Amino acid sequence: SPDPSVSPASPDPSVSPASPDPSVSPATGGPAGDAAPSGSVVDGLLAAPMPTEPMPAEPRGAAAEDADVRAVAGTALGLVDLADGDLPAAGLAFARSLSAAREAGRPRTELVCASRAALLHAVRGELRAAETLARDALAMPPCHGWSCREDCAHAYLALALVALHRDQPEEAEANLALAAPATGEPVVGAVAALCRAYLLRDAGDLPEGHRVLAEARERLADRPRAGELTHWLLAAESDVRGARGDLGAARELLGRAPDAAAPPLAVALARVELRAGDPRAAGYALPDWEAPEAAGWPLPVRLDAAVLDAVLAGRAGDDRRAGRLLERALDLAGPEGFRRAFTRAEPGVRDLLAAHLDAGTAHWPTVSDLVRGADAPAERAPAERGTGALDEPLTERELTILRYLQSILSNVEIAAELSLSVNTVKTHVRNIYRKLDATRRREAVRRARALHLI
Repeated sequence: SPDPSVSPASPDPSVSPASPDPSVSPATGGPAGDAAPSGSVVDGLLAAPMPTEPMPAEPRGAAAEDADVRAVAGTALGLVDLADGDLPAAGLAFARSLSAAREAGRPRTELVCASRAALLHAVRGELRAAETLARDALAMPPCHGWSCREDCAHAYLALALVALHRDQPEEAEANLALAAPATGEPVVGAVAALCRAYLLRDAGDLPEGHRVLAEARERLADRPRAGELTHWLLAAESDVRGARGDLGAARELLGRAPDAAAPPLAVALARVELRAGDPRAAGYALPDWEAPEAAGWPLPVRLDAAVLDAVLAGRAGDDRRAGRLLERALDLAGPEGFRRAFTRAEPGVRDLLAAHLDAGTAHWPTVSDLVRGADAPAERAPAERGTGALDEPLTERELTILRYLQSILSNVEIAAELSLSVNTVKTHVRNIYRKLDATRRREAVRRARALHLI
């Protein structure tokens, strides 16, 4: 069972060739008896040059050998599932393989699993798990001669989605830029396109958001197992079309979908009907997000449905039901820190939130903050000190480092990215703070954005 993180030309000395996984078919890379996945996917995996892992310091026992095989085989299957677009299967495979890789002492395989598991948690709206795994992956040292650039890119994409759902657009943009090395593959690229399109929509660039989504859908055309991801792309595209005022095209796009009853598409259709001024049709289209089976939906889809349901109740004059639905939505959003579902939702949401404060809520601090954020999200608020030109302009090197300050990278990591010493980076950062009249990283970034420096 080859380790997906090891180049065929450089076998991993820690794995005994006499211990293949009997559940893996040598011809397909999948469970014995399964049909082989698409040739392009397998070819791509086999062609990917990956360095070896270190030789273990001590001989492995039977348990370690078993964990080793489970880590290697499971990771290979997870990579195939992810490349084919089967996100639930990939998530399960990476979760199991991550545990086995840690047990077997395979840091390279652990990084592969942790970064991709983080991404799949983020896609489903499990933001805390995604953030923890992503930061764990990024904290792993790039030791033993192998590079973590692409694997770290998956972790950055996970953090970009986390920041998007928490309505932190600058942080999402910065992490999305760092995720670029992973987006060449169509499925991961489609996830990045979703994140990019929502950021563009929030910024008002609807034509570019539409283009990004349409291009991502086209790249998934030969991935029949990517149905769930295709639904999200269609729902996002219909939302962008609706925001542009092209409601007929948005409705037609959703109607042509093979599975128009899928939750993301049904929620998107309800939003289109509400924008068209037909709340009754919107209520009819909206799926039952409180049904037992809805517990298995991705949380962003369920939250969108809940907030839309509250808006419809408010439009119908049923303030009591609207308040109950809104409180339930806040219960769902709170543990993961969701904000965007409220701050970027339909115009009536702010009024509902304000009324909910007066009626009483178990989420008073959150709702109070959301009421302000629904009008002017905190990350886009203008700097308090004005937008005049700097007395002392930033140098080119300082501007470069300033862009990195938008990300979660530490000074040590920025120094590594730019091939500078840590002390040099710290000196530049101090100069940036002084010139921007800032005392913290986020304050410097906000001030720089207000001055259109980044």
